Amino acid sequence: MKNLLFFFAVLFISCSANAQKPTKEDITKALKSSWEKAATLQEPKKTITINEIKFGSSATASTTQQFEGVPKGTMVTNAKIDFTQNLFYSDGTQHTRRIMTAWIYKDAFGDWAVKNNGTAYPAK
Repeated sequence: MKNLLFFFAVLFISCSANAQKPTKEDITKALKSSWEKAATLQEPKKTITINEIKFGSSATASTTQQFEGVPKGTMVTNAKIDFTQNLFYSDGTQHTRRIMTAWIYKDAFGDWAVKNNGTAYPAK
């Protein structure tokens, strides 16, 4: 009986931990929701193209991450996101490649969030 109870406890913890890990689609959706914008009178249309996403380690939010707005007890996954920002002007399109290091986590509303920790602009 103890072994059966232990098995279900391990299974539950394992499933819960896996549920907290983001997928490439989760990150893409979160980035697009914050970066992509329709054109306005003052700003051009903005889109992004994801080039590559590399996952790093995952751990419960640290005190520093909580200070930065990550909810306490949240699983945070480190990621390196290579993407291109596209700005559509009337006379052409500007493409800016960026490589962002970020924390990926579920925010207070249960949605995936991307917190930028640093961005590099690689040479063309």
